[in-house]
Amino acid sequence: MYSLSSDKSNSSPPTREGGVFGNSIKINNNSEIYHGESENIIPTLEDNSIDLVITSPPYNVDLGDNKFNTNPYDMYNDNKDHFEYIKWLKDIFEKTYSKLKSGGRIVINIGDGRNGAVPTHSDIIQFMTRELKYIPMATIIWRKSQISNRFSWGSFQSPSCPSFPKPFEYIMIFAKNNKKLQTTGETDLTNKEFKEWAIAEWNIAPETKMKKIGHPAVFPIDLPYRLIKMLSWKNATILDPFNGAGTTGVACDLLQRKYIGIEMSQKYCDLTIKRINDIRPLSERDMFAV
Repeated sequence: MYSLSSDKSNSSPPTREGGVFGNSIKINNNSEIYHGESENIIPTLEDNSIDLVITSPPYNVDLGDNKFNTNPYDMYNDNKDHFEYIKWLKDIFEKTYSKLKSGGRIVINIGDGRNGAVPTHSDIIQFMTRELKYIPMATIIWRKSQISNRFSWGSFQSPSCPSFPKPFEYIMIFAKNNKKLQTTGETDLTNKEFKEWAIAEWNIAPETKMKKIGHPAVFPIDLPYRLIKMLSWKNATILDPFNGAGTTGVACDLLQRKYIGIEMSQKYCDLTIKRINDIRPLSERDMFAV
């Protein structure tokens, strides 16, 4: 479906509206990114304007300073106190609620810390459903077929204090007010895709080109691509409040959705602009080979 190319004749150069931090950068007619912090930008968005949120927050696993990933984020400190971290996420998703349309969905991809000893996904489910009143729709297991810390066994060959590395992450889906979309539209979901993706276990290899892309924690494009087609109509408006390298934005551009990203790092804003402007349509067969 796409490849990276330096020539995209049908796109215009990105333009800034106003200053730098806190203002939107228009990438093309369907895509824009805000340079700023989500907790400050989200309240400025129009109420009841977002059809779908797809995001993967930082996992709070001390990225860049742990032995399994020594490449840090550009600006973000990935080593918060766990309760401070959960409170921060809750604040962001609480502010997101009023921006979703009734029937809108929010998807959160997360992994637990310390080989499952820190149950981040469970903490998120608790505040999303009990405190923020989102409706739980589904939890998909993303089986990555890879364990970076495969040798973190804890007490090796001993029941003293074993560790259990996880070869999977969670994709949690919530809805606002109603599990059923309250809007109508055109779908681009094929019969084959629906039958394969409706099973709540997805075997998707992790992104292997993170160093080349320029971001330490990039999820594979197959993940937002599937979620967008399964959970939204064509031309829907999709928000990623943790834009990162802009992979959700790339998938939106491929699938004729409007995209709003929020990113605190100017470096990652620039990276997102380049990745979206470098898209060139290919056949469906070629999409995930790039």
